[in-house]
Amino acid sequence: MLGLVLLIGMVATISVGIVLVAGETITSIEQQSEQDRVENAFVELGQQMATASSNDDTSRAMNLEIGQDGAVVRKNTGSVNVTSAALENDIDLTIGTIEYESSDGTVLAYQAGTVFRETGNETQLVSSPPIYYDTATETLTLPVVTVSGKQKLGSGNVFISHRETKTYQEANVVENESVTITIESDYYRGWESYFRTQAGDTVVQSVDHDNRTLKVRVGYLEIEEAFEDGILISENFDDFENADVEDGDIKKGSMPELDEVIAEMIDDIEDGSMAYDPLPTTDGTVADNGTYWQSDELHIEDDDELTFDVSDGNSTLIVDDNITIDGDVYADTDGTDHELKIYTTGHVDLHNGNVSVDDGTAAQLQLYGTSETHIGIQTSSFEGTIYAPRDETWGDTPNAVFDPGCSEQVCMQANVEFDGALIASSAYVHSASVDFEYDTSLENNDIDLYPDSYELPPQLTYLNVARHEVTVKNN
Repeated sequence: MLGLVLLIGMVATISVGIVLVAGETITSIEQQSEQDRVENAFVELGQQMATASSNDDTSRAMNLEIGQDGAVVRKNTGSVNVTSAALENDIDLTIGTIEYESSDGTVLAYQAGTVFRETGNETQLVSSPPIYYDTATETLTLPVVTVSGKQKLGSGNVFISHRETKTYQEANVVENESVTITIESDYYRGWESYFRTQAGDTVVQSVDHDNRTLKVRVGYLEIEEAFEDGILISENFDDFENADVEDGDIKKGSMPELDEVIAEMIDDIEDGSMAYDPLPTTDGTVADNGTYWQSDELHIEDDDELTFDVSDGNSTLIVDDNITIDGDVYADTDGTDHELKIYTTGHVDLHNGNVSVDDGTAAQLQLYGTSETHIGIQTSSFEGTIYAPRDETWGDTPNAVFDPGCSEQVCMQANVEFDGALIASSAYVHSASVDFEYDTSLENNDIDLYPDSYELPPQLTYLNVARHEVTVKNN
């Protein structure tokens, strides 16, 4: 009898435990299901608000499922500040927020065209803001859709209507200048994540956690910032697990292409506007300083040694074709601060070769390519800088000079020693025997990427900023 009573008690206890666990599971599932419904509703709400912001005629209606507790419309919960050296005055925009908080403390928020999910100190992006850059027109569009009023929203029909739009015509032209956007928001972490994902770490200038503020810069990095990092890429970097490349040397960001500048330099040579001499040798010393021209492929063959004596002044080599280096290329500075600049319209194949500086630093040998330049470095050493950025994505384009196959703009493999800095679209370190070291003498350098008589085309020419205010309310 005692055993039967104990057995019944154990069964009852286990049953209660099962009921409690099942109850918690059901509650968790219900909470998650409601959050999913509200999340989808907020995304649709954002889309409807964006449509309403450009329509003055009629209100838009939608069925908003936001649970029993509803959401709150809050006005002036943050701000967007836009500055640029091209703007006469800063642009200050206030923004409002629609917020929903679930029973577990998760917050879903619509703000300035964006939907965020915040749990504790983690803010995730649910839908992206309508900020976009058109490369064809060189235009950055920054529409800020905000809500007015302070009220509660319940589930059911809501009506969305356009209240007013303020445009900033004085912001139209920002040619040759970058634009700084400062966002103050409770959801600054989500904004930070968006800009880092879309434009790279280097666009984020600062994050002020105390003031919940994010500052980003849109457009090319300043020219003065070139070579302040070891490897600066705008798209993709892959490396072999044991390759000697420090994570801190790799940054993401965009620098301006030199395609048009190099093309203009070649035009000036061909029409006689630029003084030059043909490259006199590929195996010997170029003693006189000046500009040298090679109209076809430059091939430094095995056992050849080409030295530019820049001890008395700077020298420039312009090659309107590929560069293949199986031998040695030197910039002999003799302890001076003079430089050798090499420009090419073609590919660069450094295979069993050496490019380096005698009695100087990496800043004194600079190699420049176009956005179409493919670079392969195998079983070689390179001391200097390489600059060949690209606006468009590299994609899966095979590297034309690298064997075996590689689908990045710059490929390195097999006993490579690289001392200096690299700027390109994408790079792939293909083996553990690659040793990349950033030359710290490049920090705060004053390297000029091209002669003073030339100018880069602007990457950011037009800026469209508008603040759209809409109202959202139930019947």
